[in-house]
Amino acid sequence: MILVLSLVGMLAAACGGSDADPTATSSAQSTTASPAGDASPETSPPAELTPVTVGFIPVLIYAPVALAHDKRYFEEYGLDVTLEPLAGGSDMVVLTANGDFDIGVGGTGPAFFNAVARGIDLKLISPLHFERGKAATPLVVSKERFDSGELTTPGDLAGKKVSVNARGATEYWLNAALATDGLTIGDVDLQTLPFPDVPAALASGALDGAMLGEPIATQAEQQGLIVRLDADFPENFQPTFVWVNPDFAADSPDLVTGFMAGMLRGCRDLWGDGWDSDENLAILESYTSVPPELIREASRTYCEPNGDIHADDLATLQTFFADRGLLEYDEPLDINSLIDRSFAENAVKEIGEATEQ
Repeated sequence: MILVLSLVGMLAAACGGSDADPTATSSAQSTTASPAGDASPETSPPAELTPVTVGFIPVLIYAPVALAHDKRYFEEYGLDVTLEPLAGGSDMVVLTANGDFDIGVGGTGPAFFNAVARGIDLKLISPLHFERGKAATPLVVSKERFDSGELTTPGDLAGKKVSVNARGATEYWLNAALATDGLTIGDVDLQTLPFPDVPAALASGALDGAMLGEPIATQAEQQGLIVRLDADFPENFQPTFVWVNPDFAADSPDLVTGFMAGMLRGCRDLWGDGWDSDENLAILESYTSVPPELIREASRTYCEPNGDIHADDLATLQTFFADRGLLEYDEPLDINSLIDRSFAENAVKEIGEATEQ
């Protein structure tokens, strides 16, 4: 369950990479709220807060970070967090690696693997989201062409123009969707187009199919513009993660743990009935300009409430990108060397262990 932001232009690269220049903007207005759930501690914010910059792509999967920020959970652990929205995942990797961001949150695509292979010591410290049931990033076609019988299954897209929002993890999603009907990503003419531009491109015929993120998918569906094809992303697969600048991690481990504690509390606020509570939807609307009723109807995404990383999913992504010729090295990286679980583990000691619902 998580967040979808900016119906305007920021939905550009939730799970991939882009060459777009990052644009720093101020985060949404803060709202005070007490911690939710029995596992959340009652703490008093430190007298002085330390500025921490977090690279952030304002889309629905980032809800745990948005909620933790606006409910002031981060402040309780001494962090004065500034969220810096971006349009591209590869920028996130570069800017986190060089210290512009203390912490980055985004899709773990080729840019991350290639950076580590070049000797940049970025560590994954937590997953961000996964999906279940109805895909939150479905494979879609125009309703007109679906109704005509021209494009009704993923197999009908062979040789046709199909887009992802950015190069990277979303390519894996597309490949998985196509595989449900015997195709691979190599069987289509792969394009890159930001999510907000997809419905118009499908309607004009500039695109034949696309991966389209929520809530734009639900909005376009309600407007009669698109149809979801029967091809869902694999359940419980983690494509997006949190990583930390190595110098920041070495100099301020307590702040990294505090970030994880706040984010996990934001995540837990989304489990059970919390996903579409009025308070949470008001915060998400302030970031996305998407009405709460539309967020309620959109396919929800999920977060891991204890920050447990699935190493096998990372290995799958590395193999996929290698097979696509997108990695700059030949010998696979040791996946466990890319992960530092200590911050999530210490955060869970602080806030208590949670059980998924």
